[in-house]
Amino acid sequence: MSEWDEDIAALDMSDVEKNGLQVYRNYTKAFEREQAKKFAAEVNSEYHDVSRLEKVCDAIASDDERLIPVIACAFADEALDEMYKREIPKGVPGGRDSLFSGYGPFSSLSKRIQVACAFGWMSEDILKDMDSLRKVRNKFSHLWDHESLLGYAEKAPTSDITPVEMMFKEHEERLLLSGVENLDGLGRLRIRTIWLLGRLYYEALLYPLAIKQRLQPYVVLYGEHQPKLLSQVSGVCSEYTRQVLRAKF
Repeated sequence: MSEWDEDIAALDMSDVEKNGLQVYRNYTKAFEREQAKKFAAEVNSEYHDVSRLEKVCDAIASDDERLIPVIACAFADEALDEMYKREIPKGVPGGRDSLFSGYGPFSSLSKRIQVACAFGWMSEDILKDMDSLRKVRNKFSHLWDHESLLGYAEKAPTSDITPVEMMFKEHEERLLLSGVENLDGLGRLRIRTIWLLGRLYYEALLYPLAIKQRLQPYVVLYGEHQPKLLSQVSGVCSEYTRQVLRAKF
């Protein structure tokens, strides 16, 4: 074989062995591409209504800052509840409903996050960031003096949520997202939460489907042949990110 990948070329192996390894890699990549195309075609054949995502993003972009964790957790709770009910068969011994009530493993947002993380049903960073918002929401529910919560966006754990706005810098002209670096803590929290919910919505629909088909979720959801739904979701998140920026500047 005339060309090897750099890492294969650097191996202490005979040319025949390198050729075999390169052929195997090329075949694997070609197979993965075809699987990704089939997955995208399957997803694209169905209609996906993103109006709920638009509604929650509008609320996150404009409502009182103290409502952000409450709204975000309610949306996430609903999305995860739907995901589990869609994926778990009704014929579970004892009844599927028992899993979602009382002390069942899916009876609360905390448990739904834990199970999804434990079994790899969604990207870990999404679940950890969502858990940070859940902790803030729980703190709010035990405080009667909500005025004392002003400024919470500048503090942990909300300040520790993945800084997605920093990833916009190199694409700000194409996305029309200029000025992101000048946002205050509240503006950053709004934008981070918008994109967090967008990704959670997207992965709750498609991540388990990819796993059931024994595909690599990140490759088929975000790779070269990603479903059109990703563009729909990112379009919604981009629009409400711009809304936050317009309100600030």
